[in-house]
Amino acid sequence: MTSSGQALHVVQGDAAAALLRQLALAGEVLAFAEDFSHGPLADADTMDPQLRMAWWNRIWWSQPWWPDIDQQFQLAWWQCRKRLFRALSERQPLCIWLGNTVHDQLMLAMLAANAHADQLLMVQELAGQVTSCHNGCYAVAMCHAAELQPLSARLLPAAERARLAATWSHWQQHAQGWRGQMNGQLHDYPADHFDARLLALLRQEGAQPAARLVGLLMGQLMAQPIAELVGDSYLFWRLAALAESGRLLLEPQPDGPPRVLPL
Repeated sequence: MTSSGQALHVVQGDAAAALLRQLALAGEVLAFAEDFSHGPLADADTMDPQLRMAWWNRIWWSQPWWPDIDQQFQLAWWQCRKRLFRALSERQPLCIWLGNTVHDQLMLAMLAANAHADQLLMVQELAGQVTSCHNGCYAVAMCHAAELQPLSARLLPAAERARLAATWSHWQQHAQGWRGQMNGQLHDYPADHFDARLLALLRQEGAQPAARLVGLLMGQLMAQPIAELVGDSYLFWRLAALAESGRLLLEPQPDGPPRVLPL
């Protein structure tokens, strides 16, 4: 017997969730407060994911100019998890809104692995369905409400659910650092994947605010033939790690991120 009732619409991030709420969808919209494109995933779908939270704390605690960021994240993270676990327990139909980012692919795989066999899973894919994209990268938050309104979700068949569950099992065992895409396939790279590029930019541009250096690299990554989405917090963490290893200096500022100085 399949579950009944209105679907819970799942999408990554607050901006994308706010966009979906403009569509007056039948059912609640849940902002998925995670990013599976980096870090270990071994316990990412458990009730007490200590390994996963330790990874996030490492990132947040590298940003002392934003002292409450870890608490804000944990609040949103736990609220999201509680709502999602309730939907899984009650076998509520799920509609997952997907771009083609690494996180979106792994979010779908996780939900397919954890949903009951009788629970309806629907996917609303954007790739090739909307005009808003950047260098082949699709994400719900990039879109306009008008182009999302006419889209229609498809039911995820059992064979595809099984394949996605196997994908999630694989990445739970093998995920460690940063994940990117190459020729349509996911690859795991060391956590310091962007360090060399940060150092090269610093040598090229000289001493400057950390926010500017991080923004420059994010712009370069988005301009690649296949764009990569990386959050600024991840790159701020990598700057802190480089400073700890003595490869650059971070000069604290009274009102925000530090200034970065080459050695």
